[in-house]
Amino acid sequence: MADASSPTSMSRAGSTEATGISSEDDPSEVVPDWQQRVVTRSLRTATKRSIDRGSTLIRAAATLLERSNGDGITVQGVANEAGQSLRTLYQYFESKDDLLLAVFEEAMKQYALMILNSIASLDDPLDRLVGGVIAAASMPAHSKPGINTGLARLRLKLGNMDAQVVALSYQPVTRVFLDLVREAMAAGKIPDQGGEPAAYMILALKASYIISRTLGNDYGLELPDPEELTRFCIQGLGAELEDGWYASISSRLQAPKGARPGTRAAPGTHDAEGTDPEPAD
Repeated sequence: MADASSPTSMSRAGSTEATGISSEDDPSEVVPDWQQRVVTRSLRTATKRSIDRGSTLIRAAATLLERSNGDGITVQGVANEAGQSLRTLYQYFESKDDLLLAVFEEAMKQYALMILNSIASLDDPLDRLVGGVIAAASMPAHSKPGINTGLARLRLKLGNMDAQVVALSYQPVTRVFLDLVREAMAAGKIPDQGGEPAAYMILALKASYIISRTLGNDYGLELPDPEELTRFCIQGLGAELEDGWYASISSRLQAPKGARPGTRAAPGTHDAEGTDPEPAD
């Protein structure tokens, strides 16, 4: 029998400490590293497959939203458009409202990216803020009427259900304007009277403006153009710019192409085909 202080015993003790396995552990309960690796790869594959299939369903819903102007969308219609079974759809989205919320979330992410892409060539903080408002107000002109109308109606529908839901979905766009406002304030281009209230006023006016352009002008008054709307916002924030300044900024914007919710296109591009849908279960 080896002495406790012998090299053999010390070697075994060192090995035990290195592996974290004591002599009292049951070897059958030790999880080999290969099992951990297999589980990790399996989860990664399953996650990617879920996201891909969810994106396929979102693209299908967006197609129907565009085609129907937001009216009469059914989960069966979305499943058929995606080439999926109804059972598969409900594995990923618990209801039609859940699916349409995902469509809106993806649309707002694309919207934010398209705004940023439009002002990518502008460096001055006030130029970027002016350009951002003009780009956001002009965006419906770069998308198909059906998707504009469908998304406007969807936003109103979601807002009637829970305003907080819309707020969370709208965060990418909110963040863009909050950052632009704060950068302009930090640079001394506009008075610092609080970033969030200023961003709110811009977003609220822009949203009302786009609703009027897409769903109808229920005030019966002449609508301003995007540059006039932007001038009103910027003057309200305390900056006075010549009229030609707005036209100059507008001419320097990079006009984006439309992007359909659920696509994985680069900012300012539109992936018309997307990825091939998963086969139906």
